Amino acid sequence: MTTTRTGPPSFGRILMVATGMLMLELTLVAVVLTAFEATRESRGYAFELSFLPLLTPFAAIFGGAAALVLVVPTLVLAGSLGRRFAGGSEAWWWVVAAAVVIAAGGSLMAGLYVLRSVPAALAAWPALTAGIVPAALVARSSRRWLLRGIALWGTLAVVGTALLGGLALGTGVLEEYRPPAVTREGLVGTWTDGRGGTLELAADGTATADGLMDPPGFAPLPGEAVETCTARGTWTLAAAEGWGESVVTDFRECRFERWEIGGEEARVVLRQWDLDGEEMVALTRAG
Repeated sequence: MTTTRTGPPSFGRILMVATGMLMLELTLVAVVLTAFEATRESRGYAFELSFLPLLTPFAAIFGGAAALVLVVPTLVLAGSLGRRFAGGSEAWWWVVAAAVVIAAGGSLMAGLYVLRSVPAALAAWPALTAGIVPAALVARSSRRWLLRGIALWGTLAVVGTALLGGLALGTGVLEEYRPPAVTREGLVGTWTDGRGGTLELAADGTATADGLMDPPGFAPLPGEAVETCTARGTWTLAAAEGWGESVVTDFRECRFERWEIGGEEARVVLRQWDLDGEEMVALTRAG
């Protein structure tokens, strides 16, 4: 294939190429996270790969915004650094240096004003840098076939990554998480939430909650006061909505959903998840 150059790429072309690259990166991350989440009990933010086509418009919007506020400033700064210190050099390392600086500012703002965590900001810095660099390096190229190349090779990369993840799970290289097998009799007893609250499951199907943590839809923050529930009701063992089994409790005074059975064979845990897929309440056998 003959490489044709047409001079420096326009702003619009840079934006389109950077958006395409960031969409590709986001898709690859989603595929890898899907395989990784299959090995873990936590729901986290896992989703099915079949959802990817539905997420394409959102990925385009997010990728375009990120290209505008991260990749374009990186290329502008890289050009300034090359002119200032190397007489107009367009060497790739100026892009890397500029990406480190731009990512530092972006991660600092996100960590302090959105996530409200300095460790989160520090963790986001290298991740953001790794996302900016390939998008910026490709976007500054003037090759005509870039957009078609991103679509073609990007599709092959996504499909190949998905196949490798499925192969790893299928052959046992990555061990898929499976909840422990339990019986109704094995669940009878007292379970505690670690904060003084207990749930007693009786063999006759009655259940007693005593000071059991009952947050209203979202996992509590560390040190945050939470509502508790003390009541009597019933319980039963039923199939879970996803995989495995769950404990269904019925208390008029409490808002409990299904208790999903997780953990390991030697340490069974009854869990509830909040609307963001984070662990809200976890019960372990008392004593």
